[in-house]
Amino acid sequence: MEVLPTIPTASVDLVVTDPPYILSAGSSGHQAGKIGTWADMMNAAYWYSAWYSQVYRVLKPTGSFWTFCNWRSLAVVQKGLFDAGMGMASLLVWNKKQPGPGGNNGLRPYYELVALSSKENFKIHNRSTGDIWERQWQSHHGETEHPAEKPVDFVARIINVCELSENAVVLDPFMGSGTTGVATMECGFDFIGIEQDSKWFSVASTRIKSAQAQGARVLVRNPTKRALDAGDSPAQLALSTPEHLPTAGADSTPALRQ
Repeated sequence: MEVLPTIPTASVDLVVTDPPYILSAGSSGHQAGKIGTWADMMNAAYWYSAWYSQVYRVLKPTGSFWTFCNWRSLAVVQKGLFDAGMGMASLLVWNKKQPGPGGNNGLRPYYELVALSSKENFKIHNRSTGDIWERQWQSHHGETEHPAEKPVDFVARIINVCELSENAVVLDPFMGSGTTGVATMECGFDFIGIEQDSKWFSVASTRIKSAQAQGARVLVRNPTKRALDAGDSPAQLALSTPEHLPTAGADSTPALRQ
């Protein structure tokens, strides 16, 4: 919440993110590690709606917002979206083609969800695009051992469905291990990533720069606040963690282009 307000209004074309699923949001009388009462879930929705409102602000009128969730957090996501004045346009089901973990008293889920919210002028031009996508889930933690790492090609498919214009900007406010940034670079667009955890910020920075090996101009906001020029491609990125924000009086806008 410290970095998102520094991004200019109506400057982002697409937001794709995988936020915490608030699986420990309960306050009392609930199984450890699971959501508690309905009141607990609705309280958690206040946090969601706070940053959803910022996402809505930074999106262009043609922009869209795709956020990963699951069956437990879906109600919280819906509540947060409506409270932020966004609503939900569609729900994408990711069929992982193998079961995930589940308790003995319930079914094991084969799927994860992606909630789609959009601004007024967003359109999916390919009207054959359905709401169930299959992509085999690997039981290990991807390339980086991040516990919630998503497949790069799955995120790239989301980006491609949006048919972004040249020089479009993609934002991930919960960058994690950097999968959205890698997919964005592979698709040839500019990227803004925000990550609170310094370990994963470092991992993401390394991965995204590696994805730009063909030559891309990289602008990274890091502890020394230096810019790194890695080539001549127009694709660029700006990465931020709260502790890496500019000092008072400095320009706080994430640099996207030279």
